[in-house]
Amino acid sequence: MDNELELASQKLDLVTLGESSTYRLYSKGLVSEEVIKDDTMLVGGLGMSLCDSNDNSKSETNKALRNRSVLAHSEALELAAIFQRLSWALERGVKSIQFFCDDSIILDYVTGKAAPPNESIEAKLLEKVISLRQTSFMSCETFPLRRDISSVIKLARDAIASQTRWIDGDDTNAEYETCPACYAHVTPRHKLEVRSGCFHRICFTCIRDCVSSQLARGDTVLCPYPGCEKELVLEDCRGVVDDDALNLIIHRKKEKAIPVLDRVYCPKPSCNFLMSDRDLLAVDPRQKKSVERTCVECGLFFCKKCHVPWHYKKTCNEFKKSQAYLTSDTALFESLVKTQGWIKCPQCATVVQKNGGCQRISCRHCSHKFCYACGAACTRKKMSCNCSPQD
Repeated sequence: MDNELELASQKLDLVTLGESSTYRLYSKGLVSEEVIKDDTMLVGGLGMSLCDSNDNSKSETNKALRNRSVLAHSEALELAAIFQRLSWALERGVKSIQFFCDDSIILDYVTGKAAPPNESIEAKLLEKVISLRQTSFMSCETFPLRRDISSVIKLARDAIASQTRWIDGDDTNAEYETCPACYAHVTPRHKLEVRSGCFHRICFTCIRDCVSSQLARGDTVLCPYPGCEKELVLEDCRGVVDDDALNLIIHRKKEKAIPVLDRVYCPKPSCNFLMSDRDLLAVDPRQKKSVERTCVECGLFFCKKCHVPWHYKKTCNEFKKSQAYLTSDTALFESLVKTQGWIKCPQCATVVQKNGGCQRISCRHCSHKFCYACGAACTRKKMSCNCSPQD
């Protein structure tokens, strides 16, 4: 009875805009290999959104896709999703519709520019789609997708998630899911849904471990789901990791937005603020070659070449011979680098330490490839110097 009332309400909402109105239909069918308890299986979900001509959403829904023969073929899945969404629009009294495809092959199928193999499951589904379009709608047009449909993808992911839960024991309130990253059985409230577009559901422990290990390596923090390349956003981590990790994520995102050769850090240890060289103005604009700069965070005057507080009335070469420099943290670190046999990347000046292997290395910070023995650049996977490739 509740479903009938909901359907009547949705129909009324559409009719108020006029029976001749053309609606836009967005959808996405997804299939995912999920671990459910101790079994691995393909699980499908469909998300759908019906919008007016201004893309204002009028109705949304999702649906589980359970046909195993369809789930095993991506093109069959998309065609089945089209049939489901057109049927759903018909149930809501829609007679004139535009629907959108994000798959060029499926778009060619539906518009008659190409055809799947005869007698295939795709051919049978395409026949059902064409029949529905021709017999049930006054107008049914198909277009390539040009807009973001993250909300529809989330609906499809929710449909998949609804099939991955099970009840453990006699307690009907004790629902569990398997974390796809560590395979632990956890309750839904102990999993986080990644908000950056993939909407994978990962347990809190894996999110913490992922953030910790990837930050320690200097890598971009990605979703822990196997094979996923989506970057975690701050909202994914807030409330799961500590404030220090959140601040480091913010810092890394800022670093990533500034080209490596333009990154300048305040030399004051308690500040260490990251700035872009392009945005830093010389303290005295009249001296075009001056390397004196001001930290925009703490106001310290510093030398961007020596990476120390500004050395008044001394050139960089004169300052590096002074007692003030020789006892500075910068000089002590330079001495440590030399003593340990480390080398600075010729492009970004990041200190690099080689742990075995040949002399040709790649800087993790800027990806510049060079010879570890002499610093000469490597071109086309070859060393440009005469150093031996081996230690």
